Amino acid sequence: MKKYKLLLFDLDDTLLNSDWFKTGLIQTINEHPLTKNLDAALFLEKKLLVPSRLIEKLKNREFTPQEFRRARWQHAFSHFDMTPDDEIINGIENLFLQKGFSCINQDSSLIQLLMDLKNHYELSIVTNALYDPRQKVYRMGLSKVFPNETIFCSEELGLRKPDLELYHAPLNFFGIRPDETIFIGDSWIHDVAGAIDAGIDAIWINSRGAVPSTGHSPYAILSDVKDIRELLLK
Repeated sequence: MKKYKLLLFDLDDTLLNSDWFKTGLIQTINEHPLTKNLDAALFLEKKLLVPSRLIEKLKNREFTPQEFRRARWQHAFSHFDMTPDDEIINGIENLFLQKGFSCINQDSSLIQLLMDLKNHYELSIVTNALYDPRQKVYRMGLSKVFPNETIFCSEELGLRKPDLELYHAPLNFFGIRPDETIFIGDSWIHDVAGAIDAGIDAIWINSRGAVPSTGHSPYAILSDVKDIRELLLK
């Protein structure tokens, strides 16, 4: 196997599944005075179905991440003929973050895997996460594995995967070359194609049986991030 020095990880849907988001949102809708009489499951469905026009505005920098988050709430509320103002939406989002982050649990086998990897590699996170990645890492019990300075977040840097500069930020921090690095993530465009275009090998975590949308060739395709043990700790 090729000798790597640096492992770059995506966060959401790679190291952290989306259950925290769904459970936290349901709890928020059931509890907040404005929404407690709404169908929480339907609200979640509408919140998850983000219109492509909103995503494109985020990609094109027409929206800041904060504006995008607010627009998602407004879109979901529009299905219930509700138009809460920004102050109310901010309050609901704060409650959601409180509820959602409290739903993030520690996975002892994932913690052990990453601790084992840390004995052999430098580790870093590169994420487009819309909600505080350091708080997520803390809740996951991974702060010792990923100190704050090794978490590279698009919102802080004004970049978004697949911007090449975002992949190179941790390489510059560690002083490691692209050909000594491998990216591990679930998104074909952001974690595989983007990384390969930046000169970095990639492992695709394809738990949903998705079909590649480009001709890029990852180093490996796995269904679960924990399967990297067999590849990277031989």
